Amino acid sequence: MERFLAQLCGTSALQPLPVWEGDTTGHCFTQLVLSALPHALLAVLSACHWGNPRNPGYIPRCSPGWRVRLASSFLLSIFPLLDLFPVVLPPRAGPGPIGLEVLAGGVAAVAWISHSLALWVLAHSPHGRSRGPLALTLTAFLPAPALVLTLLWHCQRGTLLPPLLPGPLSRLCLLILQLAALLAYGLGWAVPGRPQEPWAQEPLLYEGQEPEVAEDGESWLSRFSYAWLAPLLARGARGELQQPQDTCRLPDRLHPTYLARVFQAQWQEGTRMWRALYGALGQRYLALGLLKLVGTMLGFSGPLLLSLLVGFLEEGQEPLSNGLLYALGLAGGAVLGAVLQNQYGYEVRKVTLQARGAVLNILYRKALQLGPRRPPTGEILNLLGTDSERLLNFAGSFHEAWGLPLQLVITLYLLHQQVDVAFVGGLILALLLVPINKVIATRIMASNQEMLQHKDARVKLVTELLSGIRVIKFFGWEQALRARVEACRARELGRLWVIKYLDAACVYLWAALPVVISIVIFITYVLMGHQLTATKVFTALALVHMLILPLNNFPWVINGLLEAKVSLDRIQRFLDLPNHNPQACYSPDPPTEPSTALELHEALFSWDPVGTSQDTFISHLEVKKGMLVGIVGKVGCGKSSLLAAIAGELHRLRGRVAVWGLSRGFGLATQEPWIQFATIRDNILFGKMFDAQLYKEVLEACALNDDLSILPAGDQTEVGEKGVTLSGGQRARIALARAVYQEKELYLLDDPLAAVDADVANHLLHRCILGVLSHTTRLLCTHRTEYLERADVVLLMEAGRLIQAGPPSEILPLVQAAPKTWAEDGQESDPVTAQSVQNPEKTKEGLEVEESTSGRLLQEESKKEGAVAFHVYRAYWRAVGWGLALAILFSLLLMQATRNSADWWLAHWIAQLKAAKNSSQEAPAPTSLGSAGPLSAQLLLFFPGSLYTSVFPLPKAAPNGSSDIRFYLTVYATIAGVNSLCTLLRAVLFAAGTLRAAATLHRRLLSRVLMAPVTFFDSTPTGRVLNRFSSDVACADDSLPFILNILLANAAGLLGLLAVLGSGLPWLLLLLPPLSLIHYRMQRHYRASSRELRRLGSLTLSPLYTHLADTLAGLPVLRATGTTYRFEEENQRLLELNQRCQFAASATMQWLDIRLQLMGAAVVSAIAGIALVQHQQGLANPGLVGLSLSYALSLTGLLSGLVSSFTQTEAMMVSVERLEEYSCDLPQEPQGQRPQVACALTPAWVLEP
Repeated sequence: MERFLAQLCGTSALQPLPVWEGDTTGHCFTQLVLSALPHALLAVLSACHWGNPRNPGYIPRCSPGWRVRLASSFLLSIFPLLDLFPVVLPPRAGPGPIGLEVLAGGVAAVAWISHSLALWVLAHSPHGRSRGPLALTLTAFLPAPALVLTLLWHCQRGTLLPPLLPGPLSRLCLLILQLAALLAYGLGWAVPGRPQEPWAQEPLLYEGQEPEVAEDGESWLSRFSYAWLAPLLARGARGELQQPQDTCRLPDRLHPTYLARVFQAQWQEGTRMWRALYGALGQRYLALGLLKLVGTMLGFSGPLLLSLLVGFLEEGQEPLSNGLLYALGLAGGAVLGAVLQNQYGYEVRKVTLQARGAVLNILYRKALQLGPRRPPTGEILNLLGTDSERLLNFAGSFHEAWGLPLQLVITLYLLHQQVDVAFVGGLILALLLVPINKVIATRIMASNQEMLQHKDARVKLVTELLSGIRVIKFFGWEQALRARVEACRARELGRLWVIKYLDAACVYLWAALPVVISIVIFITYVLMGHQLTATKVFTALALVHMLILPLNNFPWVINGLLEAKVSLDRIQRFLDLPNHNPQACYSPDPPTEPSTALELHEALFSWDPVGTSQDTFISHLEVKKGMLVGIVGKVGCGKSSLLAAIAGELHRLRGRVAVWGLSRGFGLATQEPWIQFATIRDNILFGKMFDAQLYKEVLEACALNDDLSILPAGDQTEVGEKGVTLSGGQRARIALARAVYQEKELYLLDDPLAAVDADVANHLLHRCILGVLSHTTRLLCTHRTEYLERADVVLLMEAGRLIQAGPPSEILPLVQAAPKTWAEDGQESDPVTAQSVQNPEKTKEGLEVEESTSGRLLQEESKKEGAVAFHVYRAYWRAVGWGLALAILFSLLLMQATRNSADWWLAHWIAQLKAAKNSSQEAPAPTSLGSAGPLSAQLLLFFPGSLYTSVFPLPKAAPNGSSDIRFYLTVYATIAGVNSLCTLLRAVLFAAGTLRAAATLHRRLLSRVLMAPVTFFDSTPTGRVLNRFSSDVACADDSLPFILNILLANAAGLLGLLAVLGSGLPWLLLLLPPLSLIHYRMQRHYRASSRELRRLGSLTLSPLYTHLADTLAGLPVLRATGTTYRFEEENQRLLELNQRCQFAASATMQWLDIRLQLMGAAVVSAIAGIALVQHQQGLANPGLVGLSLSYALSLTGLLSGLVSSFTQTEAMMVSVERLEEYSCDLPQEPQGQRPQVACALTPAWVLEP
């Protein structure tokens, strides 16, 4: 390479690329490094924007700024070509060789042509509303220094002085024109003209405009860098991510409609779930294994190239070009590995979301096809939530199941190459920890089961306490019951104590493992008679860190695969349940007589397909059109079963069922009214178009006008889940109104008069059943036989058999006479509507009181927004205790310091070995350091050893002295032993501190709640208080300490890494302020959006559960009215909103990850570059360089882990915030003013723990 550069630049092979020539930079350096490289980068970045615009149908007009930039870019592509004529044509107008000038000019011309095309594409895309991508504009100005330096060269050479030569003069003129065009380009960007909208770096979301589609139509650079997320992140930073619609739309391949179509093409009845998923997504998922393989292989490029680079610095025998290639390979491998690993994680997450959409869609579709004997709703909801998520863990675990063993094998092989068989001792030590961890994990699981039992007992006791709080306060039993709760809490904390200290032992073993393995390997290697070198030591250190990951993660990967298998079996059992098709219950032919609406002949029905349950048999039944058919009989005689059989909800075992106009469906009012969580109007319309006249008639017929007039928002009043905010009578009448509004030909009414009093029942009978529905066929089940006197036919049921049918005069006398008044019947009148016909004023008054109570007494639960306040962290610090908290931090810092000291001692040992080896051979030639002076810039920049060598005088080592080896091994082992003790101390202190905090937070919460006045309990739902005592306390007990431990470890690791880098390469710290600023802004930008996206993800998940529960509860109504398709579309809409939030959250995580990875690659590149410059100056310390590089390779993981753990800690601290809200802000009863009669009345059961 040296000869090639020398030939290209016309220089000597000893210094092929001189940086300085006289008073200015070398021309070859200017043309290659300052001109050709920036132009090549500009060409690549510009080519990335040749892709289609995000919204192809939208083409704005070009502003003056865009036109100026386009013209300037075009001119800048012409000028370098014109500049080649004076160079090529004789006499040649230097200053460099012709090959160098042609190369630089050609690259510049290609770059600006590429940039012109990119500008044209961007100007005719939505970017035309803005200045376009800022990174692309900044890259366009990178060649400017080369132009300025070339202009200075012409000034120094006197190009404008006589005699004037045409060649140099024309080149100078073209150079000035290039600078002018570049200046015009900058003005076009800075002063864009009159835009139609405010200028920004990205198009904003305008009013009425849909959010952008994620990644579709984006260039490959935008996909790799996630630049398409800029509008979403900007909205998050401005606090505009308030609803799911604010997130970007899903790509086509993630849309639920597309996924349903692809999955249904592979799905058939009886198909195994995994086969269908493989057919739909398997090939793409398996192809990601290749990406995983390449990324894993690139992960080893770091240690291998580190070995070569340190060997290059240590031996000093290889040419500089080799070192340059090693450094470039290290940087390129880090960047390429970061991109591939990031894309692998992103693509796996996309496949996971695709599988999730397909699974949730097929689960919902299966729920619509369930028969009358279906699993409980809670079990199906568990399939939708827990099992589907556990099944999808397979996507992340499968490739890891083969990737981690492969990584382990390759790491062991490379360790063997470095330290021979000395690695076996460390491997045996690591493998011994696996069964130890298994025993610890088993004990933890057993203790966790016992702790959960004590937790259940405590929460149950708190529930009883809150339910009877008035009695407890009346008798003054607060202290006695507090003692009982504290006793339960003490037993719970006893089990938690065991769990935390076992967990501390586990943390200690894994935290101390890297240091212990390193000690065993290096001591074994030295005792085998080998000599340590920087190459072997720091390559082995990097490989040991890579060895820990597979050993630590593999058990969790296997556990994830086993959990996925269990969940897959549960989902498969659900999908294998027999489908129920109501249409199969009916004969394809209509009734024999055109006047017949319903005909049953020798029909036998059962609730299960084999007929083991009580069956319903109808020998013959024929119902004419327009008839009112009453169905009577004793309780449990099969009246509701008959209606369910006609509606197709029972299995028809034999016989014939024929219905006229079957495709129109039925009007069904079930015995248990089904009400959706929606407005009253939406419940009645049920998806049908609003008809004002019909709607008015239905409200009048169902006696709802008076109820609506007293409700807060009339028919726009939202009712709670299952209609909990309505009375029984209101629910029944709304369900009846829904059936009436559908305008069906056949109505199945299952006792709609049971929940209302006699006057309202009489109104419903005459105005609705005999009024609005008089032209339809009606089957009415009721116990109130007096309402069937005007029926056309009455059916008498007994034990599931139709025993007699006839006119009311014949059948009704056979039934025991029912009382004529509601009160005598033993039924309660409608508690809210009591009743609108008799006493509407009283009803209105009661509802006004309820509304007032709802508005003033029942307050909405407060919710904090934004980041967790500092006082919450301070409260947790106080709960741990000042002394204990400081001891934890001190032990943590001491642990990290001793770990870094052990590695630094290795670097010092190796440096002394090399110094002793050099001194034993020959005296080194004097360097130019002395002439540089004590304050030489070269000395300060490239010789960090001089900054502390005189401060820390350490003994020199002989190359083969056994006493020196024993000394260095003893010190190394001592430091490692101290590190192990500090690690153990930190684990134990942290467990003690978190246990103390858990006890303190619960004790303060319980005391404050028990001392709250009764008015607080009147205005606060019990579930809200219980949520603090259950989930929030559980989070403070377990989840928060777990993630906080990871956060502290990552923070200490980052501090130690910076300390090592600063001591080894002090000038590398110049990168720290800009990188810290970039990191702070990135994580702040990320957290602002990530926090809201997690909230929206949880917010959009609840409607999915609610919709499924609603569907299962109202399945008979959906099938009878033929609206299952509409509910399936609604499920896809809800799923699409949730998928949008989930996808956006994972994409923002990858957005942060790639930037942190590139930051780590930048640090590695900087270290390699400084090491090469040090080597050229003869000042490189291979030990310090190797130590710095081995630490820098883990920088990315530390930065990513720090942001991730801090984000999760912030989320967990919300529980502490909620506990502190009750512990500090609840009103308290005045103490010492209550009568002291409570103690004498306290029974024994209250005092028993």
